[in-house]
Amino acid sequence: QFLYFIGGNAPRESSMPAGQTKSDGGKAPLNPTTTSYEWGGPIGAFFMVTTIPLTILILNALCTRENCSLTFASFGDIYPATVAAVTEAWPKVGLASQLYLAWIAFHSVLYLAPIGARVKGSTLRDGNVLTYNINAFHAMVISYALAFGGHAYGLFDLGVLAELFYPLAIASILISSVLAVLLYVASFRSRNVMLAAGGNSGNAIYDFWVGRELNPRLGSLDLKFMFELRPGLIGWCLLCWAFVVRAFQEATASGSPAPWNIALVAFFQSWYVADGLWFEAGNCTMMDIVYDGFGFMLAAGDLAWVPFLYTLQCRYLYLQPTALPTWHLALCVGLHILGYLGFRIANSTKDIFRRNPKDPRVKNLKVMKTSAGKSLIIGGVWGICRHPNYVGDWLMTVGWSLLAGTGSLLPWFQPVYFAMLLIHRQLRDEEQMLHKYGEADWKAFCKHVPYRLIPYVY
Repeated sequence: QFLYFIGGNAPRESSMPAGQTKSDGGKAPLNPTTTSYEWGGPIGAFFMVTTIPLTILILNALCTRENCSLTFASFGDIYPATVAAVTEAWPKVGLASQLYLAWIAFHSVLYLAPIGARVKGSTLRDGNVLTYNINAFHAMVISYALAFGGHAYGLFDLGVLAELFYPLAIASILISSVLAVLLYVASFRSRNVMLAAGGNSGNAIYDFWVGRELNPRLGSLDLKFMFELRPGLIGWCLLCWAFVVRAFQEATASGSPAPWNIALVAFFQSWYVADGLWFEAGNCTMMDIVYDGFGFMLAAGDLAWVPFLYTLQCRYLYLQPTALPTWHLALCVGLHILGYLGFRIANSTKDIFRRNPKDPRVKNLKVMKTSAGKSLIIGGVWGICRHPNYVGDWLMTVGWSLLAGTGSLLPWFQPVYFAMLLIHRQLRDEEQMLHKYGEADWKAFCKHVPYRLIPYVY
């Protein structure tokens, strides 16, 4: 969910389940060949593999105590600033890598721990159904308890993570790159390995990017499912709180006013992540898990992109303290709450309807029957636009960035990027819906719900 960016149409594969007899008496192959590309094909994949690490390094290198801005004038500083930041951080990359690997190992153990529920996923092409451990929220609570407890009792200073931020960013790029290489190589170990529908093109760089194997596992440890929500998302929040700790320590030492806006950003982002982890079971049927392979796209997205770019608001407020009037803070709080309510109501409504359309909470919703007998919601918040959850998602990011003020473009990276991400996701979703329900039903649905995201605009 967190890395979809820009690309073309979804790749096509045979829709016939594995083992189903074709008209010529044969059987559908376990792994149909990918016959069309997303992401601009191999050239686009190469661009993304090289651009993602550079974006992480460059944007964070441009944010320092002296200056934290992104302007046309700062473009000339990109190369020297990035080289200087990498050179300064490099001696600590070894320590940062050890910490990050320990963090990943810690969450791998928590995933396997006998806590939480066990939920079955979607039926795969070969007819198998995988079971997932649902305990990411428990993992977040345990992580927070250990981190904040250790800090409170003086066992360590959580703020040290703020000082190790850039070395950790470099470590995340190295670790996710090695992980992606290992995943790609391991996908060739057997012809019986289930490959992703979009990752079996035969082009090495493209398949490396999108991910070749669908569900790589080490015993009961589902690697894609574990990495999707745990080390990166929980790590994102802890890094934000590390900046909060340092900001309050420095404000106290200098006698400056308490920087409540940075604390609000960390709180709201933690709230957002906690919500996702609380409803972790819903990820079992998400596109990332059901359709996409586990390659560089998700590895770098989970481990590097999210924790080291979604922290830009907190990092900016730590390095460039910004006082805001009360009305400004109230506006940001209101935007977050409005966005969250739209996001949560939309997702909960859809989830309840999928599980039981006769549930009293959704049974009176206006729906459209398709020719295949399926029901599509065209009432409630889902009658306002086709993706109200995406709109709520985006409004929250705007509220977070507003807490950093308007003095720099860098803290606004997330809502700008997120807008592109969600538009691409919306286009990709609708292409699959058209393919799933057929042109006639899809056109009828679009007449009932004409707006994609913003009524009367888009």
